[in-house]
Amino acid sequence: MVATKSSYCHNCNGEVEAQVIPRSATYTFKGETFNIEERVLVCSCGEEIPDETLDSEVMKTLKKMYEERVGLSLNDIKEIRKHYGLSMEKFAKVLGWSKATIARYETGKYIPDSSHMSILKKLKERPEIIDDYYKLNKHKFSEKDQEKIEKQLEFSDHHTVERNLTEALMVNYKLYEKTEDSGYAPFSLDKLINMILFFTQSGIQKTLLMKTLFYSDFLSFKRNLVSITGTPYVKFPYGPVPKDYDLLLSTLEKNGVIDTNYDYDGEFTTITLAAKEEFEPTFFDEDEIEVMEKIKEFFQDKTSRFASEFSHEEAGWKYTDERDIISYEYAEALQLD
Repeated sequence: MVATKSSYCHNCNGEVEAQVIPRSATYTFKGETFNIEERVLVCSCGEEIPDETLDSEVMKTLKKMYEERVGLSLNDIKEIRKHYGLSMEKFAKVLGWSKATIARYETGKYIPDSSHMSILKKLKERPEIIDDYYKLNKHKFSEKDQEKIEKQLEFSDHHTVERNLTEALMVNYKLYEKTEDSGYAPFSLDKLINMILFFTQSGIQKTLLMKTLFYSDFLSFKRNLVSITGTPYVKFPYGPVPKDYDLLLSTLEKNGVIDTNYDYDGEFTTITLAAKEEFEPTFFDEDEIEVMEKIKEFFQDKTSRFASEFSHEEAGWKYTDERDIISYEYAEALQLD
């Protein structure tokens, strides 16, 4: 049975029930030629009708075939930079590119051209050649940045430890993705890291950070029925915290993303976390940024004690057993709107 779709035909000057017709086609994409099977919308008069959905299918097919042919995926591009422990800005400067270019590549908004793809593929296969690019662009960095980058680009067992921690983190969270335990969202380490960077730019106490993460994800779910990061949260005595939060924070610290500072006043030890990298807003949409800004504003002048006691009034904390995951279904009763 041939699929049909209602659309406007300029030739017929009116709404028609057009047929979705499969056909063979040849496209040139990023300098590469591909033969594909596409679907087009055709009126009974023979006129081909533009259709955004079917055009999007073609673009997705071309992107996938291009990635397969060159041997490098969008996820690979993200992992290449993470392997070196460099921010988008520093990684771009090492390669002589712009930060915006790296951001577009990593978010999938733009596919690298053949020259950039070739460089990225080489870096994936032979990570040590990053030194060659760094030497070419070393003059663009301050002496302080040069010292930091040269330390980060040392290939040793230390990098293996960092990668193992990151992999363990991914496994722990991906077990729960797209369920009520994660807010029905796929887990995004990029979003979680940058949400932490958002709240730690000026330094923030550890307990308060845990609550801002919880409220950001749960308020997003309350408004849009999907969390921001896909992170599961657990009930602890001082309020909700991300599952395996100790592993999360130690991973970020070992990878140079955040600093942990301890202050002992003779009675209590205060733990403050501060960002060492810039927050990357490109990972979030406008609604997600709005939610995070609302949470930041609400807790801006609050203490960790206030945040802890405030979270104890949430149904999700009250009706969840100690150290169990808090279901996002409780977000409907969240105190914040």
